[in-house]
Amino acid sequence: MCWAGDVPFLAGIDEAGYGPLLGPLVVSATLWRIERRDVQSDLWAELSECVRRKPGRGDGRIAVDDSKKVFDRKKGIATLERSVLAFASAAGLTCASLRELLSSLGADPTAWPAEAPWYHDLDQPLPLDRSGSAYEGIRRRLDACMKKRGVVCCRVATEVVTAGAYNRRVNATRNKATVLLEQVLRLIDRLARSCGESNLHVVVDRLGGRSNYRGALRDAFPDRHLQIVEQSPARSRYRLTSQRGELRVDFVVDADQKHLPVALASMFSKYVREALMARFNEYWRRRVPTLRPTAGYYSDARRFLEDIRPSAAEAGIALERFVRAR
Repeated sequence: MCWAGDVPFLAGIDEAGYGPLLGPLVVSATLWRIERRDVQSDLWAELSECVRRKPGRGDGRIAVDDSKKVFDRKKGIATLERSVLAFASAAGLTCASLRELLSSLGADPTAWPAEAPWYHDLDQPLPLDRSGSAYEGIRRRLDACMKKRGVVCCRVATEVVTAGAYNRRVNATRNKATVLLEQVLRLIDRLARSCGESNLHVVVDRLGGRSNYRGALRDAFPDRHLQIVEQSPARSRYRLTSQRGELRVDFVVDADQKHLPVALASMFSKYVREALMARFNEYWRRRVPTLRPTAGYYSDARRFLEDIRPSAAEAGIALERFVRAR
C-alpha cells in the first residue's frame, strides 16, 4: 500500500522470458518508500544486515541480484524462492499458493485466455521447495531491518503475457520489443496511480540498443509534460510532470546490477515464469509420461515440441497457442 506525502517513491522494473520459444513473458516492478534518503541510495548497503548480492552458505541473509546470478537450475529454485517469498510477504502479498501470489501481483489468471489449459490448475501450494525455501524467519529479520533503516518495499506488481497473447501482439505490432515496452508502460502507470500525488522515480533495465523512449512515454502519459533529461548509450532519462507530481523514468543498461529494486524485480519475474513453466511441463507430462521438462529456450524447446507433437495433434491443440512467433 502506498500513501501520499513528500517522501519519494522508487521503483525498479525488469523482465524474464523475453527470448524463449515457449512460456510466458513476465515483467515485474518493485516499489519502495525511502525515508530521509535520496532515491539513489544503495539499498544493498542499507539492507546489508539481511540482504546480500550472492547466495552464501551459512550466511543467513537472503540473496538479491540479477535473477540469472541467483537462480541455478541444477541446484533448484530454493535460493530464488526464499528471497522472493520473503519480500512478497514483507510487501503484504498473499502467497500461500501460486494462484494467490499471481492475484496479489495483479496478474489475475482468471483473465487469461481459455486457450492455455496448462494454467488452469494454479492452486499449487507455495513454497514449491517446501524444505529449502522456508522464509518466515528471514522475513521477520527483513521487516526489522527495513524498519530500522526507514526503507519499505510497499508493493510488487507483475504483468504476465501468455504465449498466445504474445503472438497476437507481435502480429499486431510486428515488433517483439514493442510488446515488452507495452508491459513496462502498463506497470509504470499502475505504480504512478498507486503513489497518488507523491513523486515517483522508476528505473527500468534497458533491453537492446534503443535509446529514444520519448514517443512511447508521451503516448502513454499524454496528460504529463515530458522533458528529456538524457539520451545516451548508457541511459535514457525523462521527467514527466503534472499537477499530481513528478514522474521520473530512467532506462538504464545493466540496471539489475546497479539498483536493488530492479534486481528484485528480475527475481520476481523469473520466479513467476519458472512456476508457470512448471505448470506447463506438468500439463504435458500427464499426456506424455516419459517427457523431459523444458525451460522453453530454443534448442531444448525444439526437442520438447517434437516429443509432444503427436499428443498435441491428438488433442487438437494448435502450436500458435503456446509456441512464440518470434
